[in-house]
Amino acid sequence: MNMQAEDAVILSFIELFEASHSAHLDSKKSINLLESKLNGPAGVVQALLERVWLETSTSPPSVDSPTPVQGDHAVTVLSYLVEKYSTSYMSITSQLVRQDVERRFSSSAMDTDDAIDVSEALLAALTKLLIAPSSDDQTRIATDVNAALLCLCKYDHYKYNKGRVAQRLLAALHMMWRNIQQNASRELSSGQIRIASLVIDIALLGDEEFSYAILDEGGGCILDMLMHLALDIPNDDPLLQMSAIDQLERLSAEPAHKTRLEFLLGNDLLRDGLLYLVGGNEDKMDAVNGPAALRLITEICRVGVSSSPTLSIDESVLAKFQLLLKGFHEALRQFHPQGEMERLSFIHAVSSLFASCSVMACSPSSETTKSTSELTSFILQDRTLLHDWLSLHTRVAQPKLKSAVLCSIAQVLEPSSWNDESSNAQQTSSDAQTNTRPNDAIALQLYQAFSDANGSRDATDLLLASAKSPFVEERLGAYCLFKALVMRGAMLQLLLLHKDESGDISVLVWLLNHQNESTTEGRLAKYQIVNTMMSRSGTLIRGLIPDKMARELQLWIEKGPAYTKSIPWEMATE
Repeated sequence: MNMQAEDAVILSFIELFEASHSAHLDSKKSINLLESKLNGPAGVVQALLERVWLETSTSPPSVDSPTPVQGDHAVTVLSYLVEKYSTSYMSITSQLVRQDVERRFSSSAMDTDDAIDVSEALLAALTKLLIAPSSDDQTRIATDVNAALLCLCKYDHYKYNKGRVAQRLLAALHMMWRNIQQNASRELSSGQIRIASLVIDIALLGDEEFSYAILDEGGGCILDMLMHLALDIPNDDPLLQMSAIDQLERLSAEPAHKTRLEFLLGNDLLRDGLLYLVGGNEDKMDAVNGPAALRLITEICRVGVSSSPTLSIDESVLAKFQLLLKGFHEALRQFHPQGEMERLSFIHAVSSLFASCSVMACSPSSETTKSTSELTSFILQDRTLLHDWLSLHTRVAQPKLKSAVLCSIAQVLEPSSWNDESSNAQQTSSDAQTNTRPNDAIALQLYQAFSDANGSRDATDLLLASAKSPFVEERLGAYCLFKALVMRGAMLQLLLLHKDESGDISVLVWLLNHQNESTTEGRLAKYQIVNTMMSRSGTLIRGLIPDKMARELQLWIEKGPAYTKSIPWEMATE
């Protein structure tokens, strides 16, 4: 059936429906006619979707040329079918809409010059499906609609870089969210989280989209609604609150755009709400959602360390971030972790806090340098906090926790290790200069604090002991810290000055022993240590170590990670 014939069928349906409606009769006859001519509900939806993207006709109808059903007219018919016959049409419509949108607005479509209009009527119809009535397919329907709407926003973002579709969609979602809250039905809590999830998806696209998410047009912004849902105290629905905090945590995803980063570091409502939940105002941590808030602040610190130096964050924002760091420190001093999961959260939290303070303290352009330097020094003198973070003795038979401690120290010393490991292997010394990191004085103090927290045993001895552990998790953690240390000239010299009982350089003796690591990932990690060390400080190393060792290191680099030094047959059989 061609499009003109389909139009005639659809128009007949509309005429029959209007006649039935006027006479207060059942419209089932008209829908049966439509489905019989267009091969059931799927055929009806497919026929209407072909017309949704066409411009709405404005020409007056005539006997010979009736007004075609297209554009908003097609959306109206489709919306009616979904609302009136939800059992037959809601699920199939969401599924076919997603397929149609992803086909039309795929990455390949971005190479064309064709402009496709997304009408207000279409956006309104799709957003209604996000909070569709309860059904067996409710989750899948919402998932399909979310994917379709996000695809439209992505197309607009990458094709035109204006975020206009996102702006209109966020306004529609904002209005819908308000209506849900006025309804005050507990069943609609899932609808709020669906809206929140889509809002975060859109906000992560770029600065333009995030700006629209925090745009206050007189009634607050849509992200404020999410923050109130996540942070308001008292809260009579802690599970809904937890889900809302999880959505906020997604904003810490990298790469961070400037507008989003300034929001995370400097928003007053976000800071005060999170600190209340974690006990940063000398209150107790919230029993249900305190851990989720702790995790979110940890992620904010992490993204602040890795992104703020390159995005030129305003000083007023950094000053507010400093308030968050101070409150976070107070909360962590009162936090006594129990169990492996809480200990892991604590390790990540303290290391992220210290990394943020030490990076800000070393920033030459920051007016907050003095106060953050004082906070860094205060943390370095907080023996209880450092012991709980850095001690390996309290984690006997828990290699994963030991590995977490060692990796957390590495991330403080070298914030670039938070980035993708695949790119780290190829970094040069000039790359490191683009990442603000703690100065050598702070690095040395932290290394000494690691020793103090473990019975004042030499820090390099501790590290070598973990590198020789029978547990691969602990060994990999040690390799991670070794790599961070050799990226800094001062720390590398400290390692090369460490001698074993026979007077040899203990770190190099361990490195050059290819038989002490049997796993593929372990061998690769050791190779990366050598490669990083020689590429960054080759001249320094050759002046401090014997020529034979230098040649062996260079040969290893040339041969690659799989290289192992052969053992003479006579020695192997002795």
